Amino acid sequence: MAKEYIVPRIDVDESDVGPRPASGVSLGRIGVVGTFAKGPLNKPVTIGSPDQFVQQFGEFRTDLSGPLSMLGAFNQGASDFVVVRIGGASIATAKLTLKDDANADSIIAEATSPGKWANGTESTGIKVAVAAGTSAGTVKLVVISGNKSTVFDGVTLDNVGTFSTSDVTFKKVTGATKLPNVIDAQPLAGGDDGATTADTDYVGTLAADGSRSGLRVLDPVRCSVVIAAQQSSTVIRSALLTHAANAGLDEGLRMAVLNTPQATAVDAATALTGSLDSMRGIMAYPWVEPQEMEGVYVAPDGYYAGRLAQLPGHHSPSNKQINGILSTERLLTYAEVKALTQAKISPITLVEGRGFRIRNGLTLASDTAWNQTNIRRIFDKIEMTVYNDTQWVISEPHTPKTWAALAAQIDAVLQNMKQQEEIYDFKPTVCDASNNPAEMVQARILNTRIRVRPIYAADYIDHAIQRLVGNEK
Repeated sequence: MAKEYIVPRIDVDESDVGPRPASGVSLGRIGVVGTFAKGPLNKPVTIGSPDQFVQQFGEFRTDLSGPLSMLGAFNQGASDFVVVRIGGASIATAKLTLKDDANADSIIAEATSPGKWANGTESTGIKVAVAAGTSAGTVKLVVISGNKSTVFDGVTLDNVGTFSTSDVTFKKVTGATKLPNVIDAQPLAGGDDGATTADTDYVGTLAADGSRSGLRVLDPVRCSVVIAAQQSSTVIRSALLTHAANAGLDEGLRMAVLNTPQATAVDAATALTGSLDSMRGIMAYPWVEPQEMEGVYVAPDGYYAGRLAQLPGHHSPSNKQINGILSTERLLTYAEVKALTQAKISPITLVEGRGFRIRNGLTLASDTAWNQTNIRRIFDKIEMTVYNDTQWVISEPHTPKTWAALAAQIDAVLQNMKQQEEIYDFKPTVCDASNNPAEMVQARILNTRIRVRPIYAADYIDHAIQRLVGNEK
């Protein structure tokens, strides 16, 4: 793609001698798109703990995709999420229409988010009663939610819209002229989770009015790992890779964790990646049995994403333990792990005496320069850090003084990373007349050259054991 020189900005070019910059922000935020019991639709919601998750999105349930992947991530210690709730065509909000003495519609009680959770037949459901108000010409609205009740007194058709709880809102029916009849508690009904989805619900859209759905909600939201909870279709895998590839420095560079379909044999799994080539994609395999759901197998995306999010950028996920699973759908032999590795798939399998572990640190890239997850991620961190920290340079005087200050600042960032052993070494940043000749200055283009040697994982350990004979030393 050709560079644009229109709006003042910072651009980073990545090559074999110069990476691009990422932020001092953590690489631990996971973007999750899935179905949930409650919560706003197609809105990014930040979640930091299991308790907060339950409060915002309802109980962990096996018939919804989001909780299954979130559970896996929580079990790895992940605690920073951006959650996007989606739903299929059937998704609906529970309601109750209150009638007046002429049986005409008067006031509508409506749950604050779609889902079965608010149906009055559920343990978490909502019921509404109407009683006579303390003042003439008013009523009381009584909201019963679980074992809690809330009473609103002095309700009229004019002020009804000002009354609400965290679970229910009220509004006047258009054209209503009378307050509702006094009635005993009646249940809200009609709520549906929209658990049956299509691929398009996950892929999402960007509408003409700027509203977003599905994965597109995460386009402008910073996260470093993204999953479409429990999904394994070709369409969704492609959408995840496109989403991750299109995310820029403003939005935050990211990796996508993909799933194979359930019960996919090793040979079939290796055939899936033939057409996939992405330094920002990871294919996790196989499905796993959670410790909380014996006999149930779920896609591994949340488990892998949670483990990756807990690692420093320069650490490979290879050989890292996966917590919270009883078994995998299949145990893998060395030959099968080798075949999966050659197919750019990252398997989870049992290591005798050491639990379930990730067996390589591969991305889906065919380019060996970028087929290691930790190399990709540490360069993401460098790129975003440099990008964030050098915003001050935009529109500053294009002079040697500015060049020197910029180079010194970048070198300070890299020196700190070297001291922290996040990178192995770096060359001094080049920002002088050699890469900023007069024509570049006149064009208002300031160039730097940043050269970093990353830390590689010690994946292959060869022990040489010799037998000593006699008095040999």
